[in-house]
Amino acid sequence: MAKNMEVKCYVDSCEYWSKNNFCSADGIEVDNQAMSDMEIGGLGGNEAEAGSSRETYCRTYKPRTY
Repeated sequence: MAKNMEVKCYVDSCEYWSKNNFCSADGIEVDNQAMSDMEIGGLGGNEAEAGSSRETYCRTYKPRTY
């Protein structure tokens, strides 16, 4: 069952950034930076696992249109 929660975001250039640094997207998708089409040979090992928040990125990001 999905749980509603507040998601803080400090990326004010994102379309989903809203007042008080909250994310207004309906859902959030976060992935490992190591996971990409170019890294397909690395699948199956621990090298695709994120070891810190710097090794992740938000796929939900959409540039804000001003």
